[in-house]
Amino acid sequence: MTPQTRKQLNELHIGLIKISQAWAMKKPYDKDRATELRHEAALINHAHYVENIPAYRRLSEEADLLHVADVDLIKKELMSTDDIFKSYDQTWLDDHDYEKMNAWIGSIFHDRININTAGVRTIDQWVDRLTESGITPVYSSGTTGRFSFIPRCEMSWKLFTTAPVSYSAPVWADLGVIPLYQKVLMGPLLKLLHPDTFSMLLKKRGLPGFAGVFMNFRKGNMGIQLVGQELSHLFRKTCFLYDTDLSASAIRIISRGIKNDADLKILESFQKETIEKKDENYMKLIDFMKRATLAGEKVFLFGAPYQLKELSQVMIRENVQIPLKKKSCVFFGGGWKSFEGEKIERHELVEMVSDRLNVPDELIVEGYSMTEVNGLMVRCHHGRFHIPPVIEPVILDEALEPQEGCDLKGPFGFIDPFAVSYPGFIISGDNVRMRDEICPCGMHGPALTEVGRAQGREIKGCGGIMASVQA
Repeated sequence: MTPQTRKQLNELHIGLIKISQAWAMKKPYDKDRATELRHEAALINHAHYVENIPAYRRLSEEADLLHVADVDLIKKELMSTDDIFKSYDQTWLDDHDYEKMNAWIGSIFHDRININTAGVRTIDQWVDRLTESGITPVYSSGTTGRFSFIPRCEMSWKLFTTAPVSYSAPVWADLGVIPLYQKVLMGPLLKLLHPDTFSMLLKKRGLPGFAGVFMNFRKGNMGIQLVGQELSHLFRKTCFLYDTDLSASAIRIISRGIKNDADLKILESFQKETIEKKDENYMKLIDFMKRATLAGEKVFLFGAPYQLKELSQVMIRENVQIPLKKKSCVFFGGGWKSFEGEKIERHELVEMVSDRLNVPDELIVEGYSMTEVNGLMVRCHHGRFHIPPVIEPVILDEALEPQEGCDLKGPFGFIDPFAVSYPGFIISGDNVRMRDEICPCGMHGPALTEVGRAQGREIKGCGGIMASVQA
């Protein structure tokens, strides 16, 4: 990518974040301008993908669309399912052939990958080598153990980690989590400051008076783990459920079976932390929240639905209730399956958490995202996941043709202008209902009112994975 193109894209990204910040403050935003910026960025990305990403170039050649001037053509002809991120041969991982994995991931990345794989015997070691070379591979997995790898360059990684913080801050201010004086200052700051500067200032300042509790691993490149890790930077005091790294290798072994003694050793170590020490780890979080509350601090609790259920069950069993300080909050996202695989009903989960921690339901907030997208959708109190203007939703019909309208149902696709280093025109594995109108909560624009896994698609996320761990 030329310096001029990078500069042009950067300006478009800043414009989209600025619009999203105004949108997050529940102000009418310039929807046409947001569309214009998204489309301009998408067309630049298309040209960049064609020139630099082999898999995308092949798709464009087959469609005879190397040169595109209309985003509607991209929606109709050049969107890929999220299977593109797991299109490698599973035997390459079984055989520890990371040279072939290099070649594969280089086919969906905007640079060829030639990292040294000498001595690499696990996914975790390969991920570490990629990260050391300046490529951050964010991964997700379903219950079959087939990983999706999304390779992000420095520019994409920065957008992935900072943009959501920049436009989500007003949402938390509106909930009352951010002090009133900061809420009053937020509007002028958002207008005056560059999004990167605002994000850096927010992380530096953090959330005063809060202690952060994260029901995930302290380190790891899985999507929801990274969300927790990035959020943890906002707090001076933190506690993680697992004071260890998330092992991608162990997750794959759980799903695909033990092949040798090395696999057994990896799995035993992982299960000791996640199963044998499970109650001990939850009690550690409970004691941390007790101490924070006694010290007059609010608590920010983050995790997956099944983890909130387990935490509540431990507290019920131990007859523990912690009346957290007012304005403490719970933020969760990820799979809705428990260890046993049954669906956790949202209202039941909220009641359990509220009863044990004295947090009102309006401060038990759910987020929706996926590893492939550089955006976050937060569920409002009216049950809608609001889509920030940085993302262009594409709702498809049964024939995978884009639909138009204000009330649509079908497979959820998106045009992601922030996906610079990998193809960002994606059809996800979720079916949704999307309504484009003013929500009773005051938010403008499109929002998802229903989200479910498409028929035949495996369960993704922590819920499905950890159900396998328990088994």
